[in-house]
Amino acid sequence: MRFRLHSYFLLALLIGVVSKSVSQNSLGEEIYEQKSNFTPVIKDAAVKQTDQPEIIDTVKKLTNVTYSTPGIPYKTTYQTSQIEPAKMVNEPLSKLYQSLIKVGMGNYTMPFADLFLNSLRNKDMVLGVRYNHLSSYAQFTGLGRTDFSDDNASMYAKKFYKKHTLSADFNYSRNSMHYYGFADSLKNDNGSLYKQIFQTFEGKLRLQSHYGDTAGKINHDIHLNYSNYGDHYNTYENNIFGSALLNTKINHESFNVLASVDYYSNHSAHDTVNNTIVKVNPYFKAGGEKWKGDIGVEGVLDNFNTTGTKYYFYPRLNIYYDVYQSIIIPYAGVDGGLTKNSYRSLTTTNPFMLSNLPYKNTDNALSLFGGLRGALSSKLSYDAKVLYGRYNNMAYFLADYNASSDNAFANRYRVIYMNTNYLNVNAQVKYQFKEKLTFIAKGNYYGYKIIDTSNVKPWHKPAYDITFSANYNLKSKIILKADIFAIGSQWAQQQVTANNVTVLQATQLPGIVDMNLGAEYRYTKMLSFWVSFNNIGNYRYYRWDKYPTQRFNFMVGLSFTPF
Repeated sequence: MRFRLHSYFLLALLIGVVSKSVSQNSLGEEIYEQKSNFTPVIKDAAVKQTDQPEIIDTVKKLTNVTYSTPGIPYKTTYQTSQIEPAKMVNEPLSKLYQSLIKVGMGNYTMPFADLFLNSLRNKDMVLGVRYNHLSSYAQFTGLGRTDFSDDNASMYAKKFYKKHTLSADFNYSRNSMHYYGFADSLKNDNGSLYKQIFQTFEGKLRLQSHYGDTAGKINHDIHLNYSNYGDHYNTYENNIFGSALLNTKINHESFNVLASVDYYSNHSAHDTVNNTIVKVNPYFKAGGEKWKGDIGVEGVLDNFNTTGTKYYFYPRLNIYYDVYQSIIIPYAGVDGGLTKNSYRSLTTTNPFMLSNLPYKNTDNALSLFGGLRGALSSKLSYDAKVLYGRYNNMAYFLADYNASSDNAFANRYRVIYMNTNYLNVNAQVKYQFKEKLTFIAKGNYYGYKIIDTSNVKPWHKPAYDITFSANYNLKSKIILKADIFAIGSQWAQQQVTANNVTVLQATQLPGIVDMNLGAEYRYTKMLSFWVSFNNIGNYRYYRWDKYPTQRFNFMVGLSFTPF
């Protein structure tokens, strides 16, 4: 385009020059005019050719296309057959036997017997009796008489109604022992001065409903118990206990009320003490797909005939959340409560107590706890928990070195109550492979900080305890059991004489390690043989100062089902 424009311009210029030179010729003046209709024009850029290719669609669209199908149907036929109705087949019930006799004999002349007699499977009523005996005639060198005898008998009955179950139990126990914690130079041959016999008569009634989650119904679980507990030194205790748990649904949530009355009267050679504890605990239970919890409050009335009436209130909060498929379940809560300290409860913990004791109930003013539990697989589960609480009047045990009519050798225990800040760290792991192998490991750490009192120790409270248990079942023919447990060191108050001066000083008792093994061979379903080995390490350790336990002991026996 530019080339053409320049050509036209040069041509016009050349014509002009020639015309001028001709007109100036000396031969004369001649004028020539040359006209042209050409006008140079530059085209607009909008009409310039583009470099983009242009595709021309040569496919033509068809319109008004119709289709048709042949009108011949394909005929099908079917034939029905009769289906047999499904039958529900019950699993066969295991055979029940009416009796079991288990007897054995160990070193230290230690006979053992455990007898059961029960009614067979019945839709209306179940009856049963049991008797258990264990005794030992062991004698420890350098100590008083150490023989003991434990006898327990019970009868029970259950009556089944359409929506209720009525249960009744009667229990009797007799536990004979000696306060053998003294040098045998003071030993009395027949042991009458330091013998102790605890006897218990107890009756229980229970009425339990089975309405389920039926709207408008109040489920209930009612208990009524009476017991008489006495010893060889004319101390006895009558106890009446009644409780009721009521449950109903409110807006798809569970509303519960737990109420109880606990009365006991203690009579000793020196005093009579009556105590009544009334508790009322309303609480809600709620939950969702991932979480569950309960919240409430407990009110307590505590009345002693010697000190008057006190009132307590305790929060109740417990909640957990399933983070992932029951593998990780954190939980936490706040609670508290009042614990009864009676003659029966104290001597059950430590049988070497004095018969005449002061009584105060332990007030757990507040406890905070949190933990983590779950199942890492179908075989392995775990639980770890930390608890911190404030306890008023926590019970501790101290040896009493004052001789009296019921403490002839100054070796029985008294109880003292101290306010305590308490820490407990607990962890346990369980592994179970089908029904063949079970392994359980659990442990506790205990921390006690005595407040409002100086220069004292948490008397006879171990620093920790650890337990390992294993059970192996070989085709239900051979059963093997193993236990290892350890108890940490603890503080005791001992009487020490130096330079003719007798003083009481704190002494730390060493820890305890105990190992036990057991095996059972099931010859038939009706007959089996068993053996147990206890304290395999042959340690003589002290759970209570002055009173060592038996060293290595074993027992062999058999179990037989006569009918």
